Amino acid sequence: MSPEIIFAFLVLFIVYLVLQARHEMRLDKAARTFSEQLQAAADNLLELKYPLGRAQLEQPGYPPAQRRRQAVLEVTTRTVAVHWRSLEMNEAITFLPDDLRWFGRPHKYTSGDNEIWLHFEHGETWWLLKIRLGREAMRLFVRALKAASSPELVTAYRRRRPYVHLGPLVALPATQDLQGAWHLEDAVALYLMPRYLVIMRGMKVARVIALEAMSEIGALRRLDAPGADGLVRFRAEQEPFAFALKRYEPFADSLAQSARLTLEDPVERKRKKQDDDDAYEWDE
Repeated sequence: MSPEIIFAFLVLFIVYLVLQARHEMRLDKAARTFSEQLQAAADNLLELKYPLGRAQLEQPGYPPAQRRRQAVLEVTTRTVAVHWRSLEMNEAITFLPDDLRWFGRPHKYTSGDNEIWLHFEHGETWWLLKIRLGREAMRLFVRALKAASSPELVTAYRRRRPYVHLGPLVALPATQDLQGAWHLEDAVALYLMPRYLVIMRGMKVARVIALEAMSEIGALRRLDAPGADGLVRFRAEQEPFAFALKRYEPFADSLAQSARLTLEDPVERKRKKQDDDDAYEWDE
């Protein structure tokens, strides 16, 4: 390759870097301006001058509906929203606070980026929103979520880990006849998260069962078909439930553990400083 061609490629590469830098500056300016507008709103709860994080939206068991990308966050008494960074700032996903089913950090705070998971039930769809923020930004984001959420969600946030997430797992609803034989229905998907067992048919939510309402959780081998998948059984909402699935014993153990955790009192953390009003939000 001749020196002239190499020089031409080098010039093109430098031009590309300059254009990319200018584009990033324009994106940053648009996001910052939009953030300032949100901050000025009367119902704003997020006390962060420039709440830019990285977010990803997905449905459990399916590829992410939105790849992880930078976004401006909004929390008000009426809205929990992610505004994707763009020149127009006109792309967003928006939920109502009433759609929020759980929020929590899978891991303790670190000095770097921290991740929080938010579960939403919107219509017949279950959504999982994952957001990464720096430590201080995450603290302020959690404070805003608490102000917008019900007391039950705040209590769930303060419970001890682990925050069990399991599935979705393919399972067959089962009923037992008077002779003791089990009859299986069409397959569903079971998704276990810290507050609920979500039963889904395809991408639609068929039923949501609160873990705190469950009792008599157990695993059972089928006497009528010893070689078949075992059963997970429990009672909830004055009904018996049974599902046949391959790894029935580990699932029953996880279900029982999750249900037990919903009945525990939240962990009370000691304040680290007298003037730190939110010290309980930080892990020891």
